[in-house]
Parts: sequence; C-alpha cells; structure tokens
Amino acid sequence: MERNISLVSLLCFIIFNGCLVLEADAVKSQRSEKLKLIHRHSPELGHNPGTTLGPPKNSEERLKQLVQSDKARLHAIKRRLGVVGKAKDWVEFPFRSAADMGLGQYFVSLRMGTPAQTFTLLVDTGSCLTWFKCKYMCVDCSAAMEGQRYFSPNQSSSFKSIPCSSQECKTIDKESTLPTCPHPNAPCYYDYSYLDGLNVGGSYFNETVKFRFSNGQKKGLEMTMGCTDGLNDKNRFKTVDGILALGLNPLSFAVKAAHEFGGKFSFCLENHWIIKSESSYLVFGAEDQVPNMQFTDLLTKESKITSLYPIKVTGISVNGTMLDIPSYVWDMTDKGAGGMIVDSGTTVTHLEEKAFDKVIAAFEPSLGIYNKTKGNLDYCFNAPPAGEFDETRVPRVALHFEGGAKLEPAVDGYVFDDSKGVKCLGFVKVAWPENNILGNLLMQNHLWEFDLANKKVGFARSKCMLD
Repeated sequence: MERNISLVSLLCFIIFNGCLVLEADAVKSQRSEKLKLIHRHSPELGHNPGTTLGPPKNSEERLKQLVQSDKARLHAIKRRLGVVGKAKDWVEFPFRSAADMGLGQYFVSLRMGTPAQTFTLLVDTGSCLTWFKCKYMCVDCSAAMEGQRYFSPNQSSSFKSIPCSSQECKTIDKESTLPTCPHPNAPCYYDYSYLDGLNVGGSYFNETVKFRFSNGQKKGLEMTMGCTDGLNDKNRFKTVDGILALGLNPLSFAVKAAHEFGGKFSFCLENHWIIKSESSYLVFGAEDQVPNMQFTDLLTKESKITSLYPIKVTGISVNGTMLDIPSYVWDMTDKGAGGMIVDSGTTVTHLEEKAFDKVIAAFEPSLGIYNKTKGNLDYCFNAPPAGEFDETRVPRVALHFEGGAKLEPAVDGYVFDDSKGVKCLGFVKVAWPENNILGNLLMQNHLWEFDLANKKVGFARSKCMLD
C-alpha cells in the first residue's frame, strides 16, 4: 500500500498545476487507495472568477489557461532546479494586478514572522512605511477587523516591539512618529498620512521577512514595519492586508532590501485590465540583463521629498510631434514642487495644467468626431460599443526623459472605459506647482528597474510573462 500511496502523491504533484485535480475523498480498499481525478475545468469545481478552476468561458480561454499554466509550471520547475539565472543574486515576491479586487494598484504576496504568516500588500513607490493590519495592545480593534486577515504578533516568536523610550523610536521617522510615551516600555506610535487622504495609525515593530532566492534558497531579514490598528479607509483594505513601501527613504522596505540584495529592485507591470491567475515578480537584486532597457537619472539632489522617485522630463510628443510645453513645468523646485515623480501607487497620470492642455489639444483633432461628455476624468467622450471603437484614431503619445529615454505606452494605458458608451483620456489636470505624476497605467506593459546604487530608473517594454 505504501508504494501505491507514493505513486498517487507523485501523480498529484505532477499534474495539479497542469490539467487535473485530485478529489480529497479517498475510496479505500484492502490493498490500495484510489483518488478520483478531476480535470481542472470540470463543472464539479464550479466557476471561480479570477482563477483557472472551473469551466472557462470558451475554447479559446480554455487553451489559453492551459498554456499559461504550463508556462508557470515550467518556470517553477526551473527555479526549483536552480536553472533560472546563473547565480544566487536576487530574491523575489509574487506580484500582480489588483484589478480583480477592484483596486487600481498592484500587490505582492509576502511571508513574515516565525512561523511565517502570509499577507497580501499593495505596492507603493511613493511611501516609506510598510505596514500590516494588526492586533497588538489595542482595545477596540477586534470588532473593526472581524472577518479580515491581520498580523498576530503574539503568534510570532521573532516579533519585537520598539519601545517609545528607545533611541530607535526617536530616529525612525520624525514626521510620522508620535511623542506619546506613557511609560518607557510602551510601543513607539506613528500616525502616517498619504497624499490621497489615507491615514493610518499604530506602532512600529521589527520582524523577520522571508526572502526567497531565484534558485529556491531562502533567507530571513529583519525589517522595521508598522502594526496598524487604525485606518480611515477600511473599504480599500478589505481584501488586502496593508502596504509594501518602496519609497526612496531609509525606513523603506525597498531601500533596506536593495542594500542587502544588489542595490536595486524591479517589477513588471502587466496589463492592469487583464486578470491573470499567474504572477510576475517583484525582484530585489541583479536579475538577468534585459534587452532594450532605457535609463534616466533620479533627481535625488533636487527633491526635498526623500520618499519619492523624481525624474527629469524633457517633453511630451503626440504622433511624433513634440508639444510646446514650457520647460519650467518639468523643473522641480528646491521645495520639491513641480517636476515629475514615478509612483506605482497612483493609477492615472497627473499633468500640470499647461502640459495637460497641450496634450488634450493634440488629441482633439482625432477624437473630435466623438461628443464630449461627463465622466470620472477630465476629458471624456461618447464612444462606440466595445469592438467597434477604432483604436487607430487615437494619437500615440510618448514621454521623453533626460538622457534620451522614451516611454511609448500602449493606447490602453491612456484611454479607458469609464462607463457604458463612455471613454476617458487617462490624464488628470493639476495646478502648478503640484508634482506631475507618472501613474501605473501609463507604466503598464513594461519592466521597471529602480537602481538605487547608481540613482537611475530604467524601463523596457515587456509582456510580463514567465519565461
């Protein structure tokens, strides 16, 4: 019987991710155990939106799912065998769009604590505090977090609260750390605010995060993070557990991880509108060189906002013609205003009004055949039904950066469906001297590399598919 069970276990391992699923209930006999094999697309599994289990919509979707699953499995096998990459020089986290959660950002899956607990965090290159929904020394947080996933410090032997009387507390983040210290061993409290109005509160702690190398080996690294038991936007975080901060700041997860693993990190922003069951990866370290990668310098000396990634724009072109936009629009002041920042946590690209007006004026001759209408963005129009909209009428926009780098996004990076029969251009007008912001929809379908050691940002067009 032991041989039969081993064979079944091996069969389960080999075919689960490919085409078949083993039913959990076993039919016992005197000499063997039998498990029912069920195809992953069997009606018995029902239909699970956003997954590859249950009947697909059509035969094309069926084949697509199987092919994608094979690629994902081959990729996983290569990593298990250590044949992806030549050295143990980068670590990675599963990374994908949060569109199926109703969110405009991207998220990662991260394991933390001892024993490890797994969490889903939104990725934000515009902030420096990584935090989790958490229960620690709070009186009324149990009811607020009922039915949600949260970090339990009491269940981790590697959790270390940071006392409010410690020197570490005084040097973490002067803007967000609160002076509250009822007694020396009380936690070090924070109140952290975001540009979009989100506000979170809780206490700092140190904890071990589990990193996985490209060859399958693992390593734990202690990080300073936030245990959040109070936030003013609970709806946004019903399906995610917190924020992974990748900002340019010593407190940032990105800065600490990049310092440990090669001085850089990268991620591939897949098409936000297409929900996939497979992930790409958030990578820390020196991954294999990507062809056609373009770089531009980070303007870290010009920016007074140390958590952001400012870059120098030299212009915007539409259908190859450079627009007449005043150069000061792209200059960052000594107080951190103006200029352009790269921000994965912002969905739509923000442009200062003089740049915005020029871009819209360049689009209007082509889109003038459609009537303007109200929508959720600044320029919206009545559009034909799905499948009839002529995408070739849409002008091609490009952003030009110092050093010659040029970002040429696909049309679906700046023309969105707003509601039935309505489309909008994906640009928001802001008043000077607010920052221009490169949002994640304009960044999608590209691999982005943040080289902190050399103070550069690079990008290359990519399908964000597993090799």
